[in-house]
Amino acid sequence: MKDLYHIDPTLDIPIYRQLADSVRSAVKSGKMPVGTRLPTVRELADMLQIAQGTVKRAYDRLEQDGLIQKTQGRGTFVSYSPSPVTSRKDRALAAIDSALREMEDMGFSLSEINIFLNLKLRELASLQDNIKIAIVECNREILDQLQQQLCKLERIDLYTTLLSEAQAYPYPLSEDMDIIVTTQTHSEELETLVQDSRKVAKIALRLSSKSVKQIVKLEPGEKAGILCVSERFGSLIRQACLSFTDNVTLSEPAVLSDNLLLEKFLADKTALLLPDGYERYCSNDAMWQLQKFARTGKLIPCHYKIDEGSFMYLEEKIDRLIEQKSI
Repeated sequence: MKDLYHIDPTLDIPIYRQLADSVRSAVKSGKMPVGTRLPTVRELADMLQIAQGTVKRAYDRLEQDGLIQKTQGRGTFVSYSPSPVTSRKDRALAAIDSALREMEDMGFSLSEINIFLNLKLRELASLQDNIKIAIVECNREILDQLQQQLCKLERIDLYTTLLSEAQAYPYPLSEDMDIIVTTQTHSEELETLVQDSRKVAKIALRLSSKSVKQIVKLEPGEKAGILCVSERFGSLIRQACLSFTDNVTLSEPAVLSDNLLLEKFLADKTALLLPDGYERYCSNDAMWQLQKFARTGKLIPCHYKIDEGSFMYLEEKIDRLIEQKSI
């Protein structure tokens, strides 16, 4: 039951809003059908170890949005039930009402709200038919590499989210995105996090042929090291190296950071495997050490690519959504 009221105090998002969004997502996804009784303010505050005032504020917001109803002497119940006869106009006005209430809660005046709305309308006009795509992965390296590949597609707005962030706060992902791109490894979990599992697009990755060609050239007896930003990426590169080489001495992956004593790590290595675009993750000192190593050793940037079939599948999915939005 507690899973339906998920909050994370470490996020830079007000707790009452996290709680309201969590309940809203559960209600609209059917996990809390109409008539479901919610805990009392005190019960939920005790369960989540937060102030009763925070729970009350979240409940007030949900009641204003027509999702729950408080009945004196009986309790608080889910009152929202999807209605196929609700007009697009009614849904649009309800969404605007919700946004206006939230901006008022943030302390903005009506004139300021008017300025912000006009600004967003101009932005929307310039991106009218764009498809919102989120890339979700568990490690920063592949997330960045996928972003570089997909940003070449036209008529899309691209967002990147680490899996840990999606797990902590899935609501924006579920509500705001048209397509959620992830690998087979994480697809099942994401399908349970978002309201519409059809948004999740599973892709297959492969190590680029250029990276593979450099790895297979490592000779028996060479001592290779792996530098990474995330342990997961380091593990993937290690597995690839073990698959494509024979009798290469391979050290455990080391996480690249300002505190890593690179000079000592590189001292006995003849080759170094690291993420393509590693420059963005390096301090000035680390870059100097790597440039020095490259004078005598081998630097092998490792790059993962979306396979051709997956890329075609994504392009077709985007084209269908654009066509639907233009109708």
